[in-house]
Amino acid sequence: MWNLFKIVNFFWLLASTYMWPTALFNLGPLLIPINILMLLCITMLPIQIKFDKKIGFVMAAIVAIVLWYIWIDGLVMGVVILLQYLPVLFLLQLPYGYLKDLLHFSTKWLAILLIPAILLYWVLLVVDLPSFGLFVHPTYKPYMNYIFYIKTTFDYGTFERFNAFFLEPGHLALLCTFILMANKYRFKECKWLIVLAVCIIFSFSLAGYLLAFLGFILLKINTLGKVMAVAAATVVAVVVFQNFVGEDNAVNELIISRLEYDESKGIKGNNRVDSNTDYVFDKAVDKGDTMSGVKYKTNMDLISGAGFKIYIIHYGLVGTILSLLLYLALIPKSPDRVYTAIFLTVLILCFMQRAYPEWYSWLYCYVSGIYLAKGEKDEKILMS
Repeated sequence: MWNLFKIVNFFWLLASTYMWPTALFNLGPLLIPINILMLLCITMLPIQIKFDKKIGFVMAAIVAIVLWYIWIDGLVMGVVILLQYLPVLFLLQLPYGYLKDLLHFSTKWLAILLIPAILLYWVLLVVDLPSFGLFVHPTYKPYMNYIFYIKTTFDYGTFERFNAFFLEPGHLALLCTFILMANKYRFKECKWLIVLAVCIIFSFSLAGYLLAFLGFILLKINTLGKVMAVAAATVVAVVVFQNFVGEDNAVNELIISRLEYDESKGIKGNNRVDSNTDYVFDKAVDKGDTMSGVKYKTNMDLISGAGFKIYIIHYGLVGTILSLLLYLALIPKSPDRVYTAIFLTVLILCFMQRAYPEWYSWLYCYVSGIYLAKGEKDEKILMS
């Protein structure tokens, strides 16, 4: 039953991040068998099912979010959100050894699936290969389907961005970043992480680059000397790269140039919302309508993009606070405070430009990371 749990968990990890084989499925019907299977597996494992204050707090936070979603979006959406958050309760039942094995399984098999994807991507940069037809999603440009890799027909400009079997390069980059965070960037202990890092690089995702780099710096660079060395090396690398390769390259166009300051956006790469969304958000702030959102006061068909502005327009500051409270409720007793604070900071920064706190890729990696960190801390205390 444990192997079945790992497989179902991994499947939902990919599906929640919008891999193409399930991207056209309705989440509600898909989540019902996932939750049933995970619950069945948990009850069949040789572990003690617990219902303590921690579980009670998490359940209360989930109920509060569900009730708010019902108020905003109706009963059906509330049920879907409930089904999205329920797997967290199953994860909290897992002892340290099980959770460690689960993370290793997910990391390993994600990397294994990404290897043929990145190889196909590199080959297709040079030569054309026959595809298995088109994969068409109503929100995106059609993709040429190579099973492990769906090549978009969208024109990125200088260089094709790598998205593997996900709908967006950003989805891939953030999943890989969160897995790296959960594993604490321990490349020596888990070589599969190297594959994930390579995939982030070729995704040319500005958010992926910044969050992965920030997570690494906060976790690994713990002295002033290391900070100065990394900062100097980064500056030198950028200068040398631009001088030898020139400005007409993918890294400069898709990453470096997008970091330039812009008076209206903050940075040029801040493209998560359009001007109409900015107008609606600013108007809501001026009128004090941000607490419960302005979904029913505006034409949502004109609102597009992602990030905290979209989330607040839709669910208001109340929905945002409730989501944060759940992530705070998930923190274990006597946690590794530094690591937990770093992971939560990365998630909050991610929320600023991709506000999907109900995605399992967020929840699973966060819970795995902070509870394994607590387990490591407890082991050190026992050994000392």
